[in-house]
Amino acid sequence: MIHPTETSLALHAGGELALLARWRMSRHLARCAVCRAEVEAFRSVRGELLESASELPAELNWGRLAGDMRANIHLGLSAGECVGAPEARPRLPFGRLAAVVAPAMVLILIGLLLQHPQPRPPATAWVEGSLLEATKSGIELRQGDRMLSLLHPQDESVTYAVSVQGTLRARYFDADTGQVTIQNVYAQ
Repeated sequence: MIHPTETSLALHAGGELALLARWRMSRHLARCAVCRAEVEAFRSVRGELLESASELPAELNWGRLAGDMRANIHLGLSAGECVGAPEARPRLPFGRLAAVVAPAMVLILIGLLLQHPQPRPPATAWVEGSLLEATKSGIELRQGDRMLSLLHPQDESVTYAVSVQGTLRARYFDADTGQVTIQNVYAQ
């Protein structure tokens, strides 16, 4: 039996779980005496905390506390008058100008770069046929001088499956994420 976390039990004891989670928790608590005891412990601690928080200390002197607060407020106001208003620094007009000019300059630069595209490499002769190959780093599909590679992590154990119809499948389990990855490559 999988038990809920202590956080979930505490939230259930306080009545703060969502509707579906509360229903699941109630079903679990109906079958599990250990978790029921934990919830009851959380409820009793919560009740004790609420009870102790509602009681004020007996030695609290409200009159003295109010006098201290008034004195602190007056002290802060007096200190503020002594210091005076802060001097206004002159604002430089460059801030707004820079906020408008900098993005415009970036757009102009990108436009100039896009007007002069890089030359394409010369086309190579096409070679007939396809080659589908499983390597230690992944699956490679070669057609002439062009190649497509699907890579997988080096440290994973990979299971390959090959079919006569020109299909190569690689399947591996990623221990970090707990997911199974399947790669299917079809060659024609």
